[in-house]
Amino acid sequence: MKNVKTLLILISISTFMFASATRTDALGGAGFWADDYANISNFPSSVNNHNVAWTDGTDFTSIWNIDGTTWGFTGGTGDDVANVMWGNGTMGVTFGLGMTAAVDAVADDAATTDIDETVLADDAVTDIDIGFGMPLAGMDFGFHTNTTDHGVNLRRAQDIWVWDHVLVGANIMGETVDGADDGYMAFNCDFYKNQTYASGTSGLFALGVGYNDMTEDGAFNLNWTFGVESAMTDWATLRVAYTHAYDLMNQTGADEAGNAVVMGLGFNYGSFNLDMSLNSYDALLNDPVRYVNGRNADALGAGWTISYNW
Repeated sequence: MKNVKTLLILISISTFMFASATRTDALGGAGFWADDYANISNFPSSVNNHNVAWTDGTDFTSIWNIDGTTWGFTGGTGDDVANVMWGNGTMGVTFGLGMTAAVDAVADDAATTDIDETVLADDAVTDIDIGFGMPLAGMDFGFHTNTTDHGVNLRRAQDIWVWDHVLVGANIMGETVDGADDGYMAFNCDFYKNQTYASGTSGLFALGVGYNDMTEDGAFNLNWTFGVESAMTDWATLRVAYTHAYDLMNQTGADEAGNAVVMGLGFNYGSFNLDMSLNSYDALLNDPVRYVNGRNADALGAGWTISYNW
């Protein structure tokens, strides 16, 4: 037990310098875990279910309820002006506003031949991002739109073979990944089941299909997802997820290298929760003694999010 606690403390200390991560990153995706506040972006009505503040080191968000009305604010980054959330107990709305100033053209100064000082003119841009969600015909319904992208998400209880929920998403994007103007679309449909055990363990099993035309050939993937969240102690939780995708359209495996398995840790400090994703779990499992004794040169952590609940 002493070695386990030492290991977890070392992991915690070594990860605060890295980028953000959430609990659901290590459990197969937010859509499969309706109780997590990570769902708010896709299902805005879930803002009504939380009194929480969190940060990942790059931004800060707080959500609270006053007399049956939920309010939420996010500090934002870059050119964000405002990011607001609202809920009345049933419906939920998210609103974001970003403004970028116009840029004047600058000609290259021929006197400095080794430096190109050219700046292209660019118009001022105002970005508006709106999300809306509510219960609809026995489903969780979420809608999202901004100046280029539009999407709909649905989730409902549905008994199909070994699964008890279905998750559907459709998105139309304003431009392809190579910068072309023709846009692209994506669709997914997943059947999944969350199972809770008395030992403090939760499991996920999901099977779904996903289509997108982001590439010239497109892709139609068969996706398998497994996730486990299990308490190691009364204050520490281990999370592991495995995903596999096969492109039926092009008859090839669709996994991204190194991303089939993800792991994370959760620490419960009463009202505070620290969620972290692990980066070098392979090194830990192959050479645990080095990490237990603090002789590791590379940090295990890849990101963190700290939350306060009341």
